[in-house]
Amino acid sequence: MNLRAVLSMVLLVLGFGQMQARAADPQADAIAQAIERGVDFLKAQQAPTGNWSFSFNHDHTLGITALAGLALLENGIERTDPSITRATSVVRSLSLRSTQTYDLALAILYLARAQVETRGPDDRLIQRLAARLASGEQGGMWSYTVPLENIEDDERPRTSRRDQSTRVAEVGDNSNTQFALLGIWAASRHGYEPNASLAAIDGHFRRSPDRNGRWGYVSGAAGTDSMTCAGLMGLAISAARPNLAERQTARARGAALAADPIFANALQAVAKDARKIGQNSDIYYLWSLERVCVALGLRDLDGFDWYETGASELLRRQLEDGGWPEPAWGRIPNTCLALLFLRKANLAFELDRVLKLPTSSRPDRPADEVPLTDQAKDEPPRKGGEENDVVVTGASDTNFPEISVEFEVKRPDGTYLLDATEKDFKVTEEGQPVVIRKFQSPVTTQAHATTVVLVVDRSRSMEEEDRIGSLKSAVASFVKGLPPGSRVAVVAFGSDVKTICPFTGDPQKVQEAVDGLTAEGATRYYDAVAEALEMLNREKGRRAVLALTDGEDTFSQSASLDSVIVAARRLGLPVHTLGLGTEDEIESDALRRLAAETRGQYYPARQADQLRSIYEQLAERLRSSYSLSYQSDRALPDGTLRPVRIYYRASRKAGETAVFIPGMVVPAGGWPHLFLLLVAVLICLAALPGWLSRKQKPAHP
Repeated sequence: MNLRAVLSMVLLVLGFGQMQARAADPQADAIAQAIERGVDFLKAQQAPTGNWSFSFNHDHTLGITALAGLALLENGIERTDPSITRATSVVRSLSLRSTQTYDLALAILYLARAQVETRGPDDRLIQRLAARLASGEQGGMWSYTVPLENIEDDERPRTSRRDQSTRVAEVGDNSNTQFALLGIWAASRHGYEPNASLAAIDGHFRRSPDRNGRWGYVSGAAGTDSMTCAGLMGLAISAARPNLAERQTARARGAALAADPIFANALQAVAKDARKIGQNSDIYYLWSLERVCVALGLRDLDGFDWYETGASELLRRQLEDGGWPEPAWGRIPNTCLALLFLRKANLAFELDRVLKLPTSSRPDRPADEVPLTDQAKDEPPRKGGEENDVVVTGASDTNFPEISVEFEVKRPDGTYLLDATEKDFKVTEEGQPVVIRKFQSPVTTQAHATTVVLVVDRSRSMEEEDRIGSLKSAVASFVKGLPPGSRVAVVAFGSDVKTICPFTGDPQKVQEAVDGLTAEGATRYYDAVAEALEMLNREKGRRAVLALTDGEDTFSQSASLDSVIVAARRLGLPVHTLGLGTEDEIESDALRRLAAETRGQYYPARQADQLRSIYEQLAERLRSSYSLSYQSDRALPDGTLRPVRIYYRASRKAGETAVFIPGMVVPAGGWPHLFLLLVAVLICLAALPGWLSRKQKPAHP
């Protein structure tokens, strides 16, 4: 057997599992290939100047360039790809003077998607375009054009200048209106105030359904499939506007919307229309259906798989060159919309986070998310007997190869053991004992460095029951109960996130910052937690985040539940969460999960007067913490996840954690023997022909 044959066998074995996975879902493979061909087609149509071209009663170079760039971005093309960088330059330039509703809305959607971070350098341009778009609203509708403002950049409006009391009669169509709706919603995630426009849209769609609960192209016209999707999306996004989200949870808003007869009738009509998908279905309609179903988390419509049916129809229509046919809208627009459908692109950015329908089948936890094994609930489980429990609360590799670990020791009755000594503990890394280099107990005379970030809610709902007053009183008790030498910072959130007190050891400065809080704005909880974690990343010693909210996150623009869990795990930091209010007001499952999966604890407070007791418990917990450090036996960062266990005396139970050290990925136990043997065999086979040829040569005289 030659070397090529050996390599072929190896590749065959390694690829067998992948081949099986592809064979298990032939449509998924076909969709991936269709997307790849469609992306290649779009790239081939781009002009050297960076734009795509399309005309429909007007030159829509801006709109089609934004739409094509959006389709490429949603389908995995990197922001640094030349096709995207050129398109971005075109969109920025052409949008400055555009008065076309379609084009402006698409430009906002594209610029919002093209930024690396949710908030970025194009925010001011997005706000300007949204204000121009909003100025074209008449009776909750838009026509093809909007006025061009005559205002300098630094004086441009951020909201519509039209007063609600001077609304004129409805003029426009629901197609332009749905694009304006998407543009204004996207802009709201970039500092634009959308409430007036969304309220007007809500009023329009509530006034204009036909007797079957559907909408037509214009008010009074017979309902169509695509425009009914537009109406449904208008009601949904309007129900999630910020001034409503400040006082209602995502579930409460979703439940109210689902019970609304206008919305329920429209959803029933959309489900009925979807069952008619076939060779005559317009691609614009398929995209409208995909957009509303993905945004609302609807994996099926009354048991009907809308995506599988629509994707099959799109796969059937794709042409040899990778594009889609021209009827009605043109090849480039149809190709863009087909690619957005196949990708399940969510152009109603983050709507699914702030509006949760009762019928939504989207799981809160990703399928591949695995919680830490030693703490799946608020408190570690008791295992019987009289043994004390070691509870690991944090770990850090900041001073690698020195690893530091924070932990508590609890008696069977739940009280803290405070006077254990270094000799009472044994530490192992990957099952091997390690030497403790530094150790501190709660009763040590040496100042135990403790660094805490208080994340506090100042959203408008904190006005109720004087919750914000109770918070101020609770913080006063908390800072008094911290161990000597502690440093505290405060991050407050509403519609924005602000560090109102940097790290300080002066309790008075902390109290003064909190006392100055007033309740206003929405809820950017996850953004605030992410900011706290970033602040603690630069600190050493014992660290923790204490994060209070009295509602669901409705306005975070860069962080999510999953992202802050990942960040906290990476830093080895516990996040203690506090939920103030009833189950209808707070997203308790998310708060429990954030605490459990970062080795923190979730504290529910049904009434504001419970806050003081909870903050005192948190201070006691920090006072009761041990810390130690040891030298890892790994000399280089190697990209491994190292299990660490701490045993108290002769106990068989252990507090567990895992420390991940970024770096080159090398298996913790060394390379598998089979792999090493295979490499050795390949090397020998590669060298064999040369060795034989030398062996057969006659000796020189």
